[in-house]
Amino acid sequence: MPSFAGFVPTSDENIDIFLALAGVSSSDVVYDLGSGDGKLLFAALDKGARKAVGVELDPELVRSARETARNKGLEERVTFLEDDVMAVTLTKASIVLCYLGFHASEALKPKFEAELEPATRVVMESFPVPGWESARSTVLDMGCCGHTWFYLYIMPPHIKE
Repeated sequence: MPSFAGFVPTSDENIDIFLALAGVSSSDVVYDLGSGDGKLLFAALDKGARKAVGVELDPELVRSARETARNKGLEERVTFLEDDVMAVTLTKASIVLCYLGFHASEALKPKFEAELEPATRVVMESFPVPGWESARSTVLDMGCCGHTWFYLYIMPPHIKE
């Protein structure tokens, strides 16, 4: 199983950008690839998503996220899979959120193209999908630390010429 990135907790500011770009609604099934502690998915449920699925390799993070779901009474609406993002089928997703690194964006591209239905929204943090033109993008100015870009793609994506 490949590991594309180590755990980096998602800041509240980044969560707001992810969910604003994705446009979460009550009909959405949100997948977070590399879900860590589940913070982004719990926020998506708070914004009204119907269901959420987290995919994470680290068994301790999965255990912790499941415990948080239990404590919040959200076990019926959120699932955390201890699995490789490349091994999980994404066909039920209406939104996919991802912050995993350049190699993940590159590796996930054919998977997204094969499995995601038209109109599925994909939001990538920092690492755009090679060869795709984003429907929208936004930048977070982190002051002394630079900038973080977020890219929204709507399936099927526009291909860069």
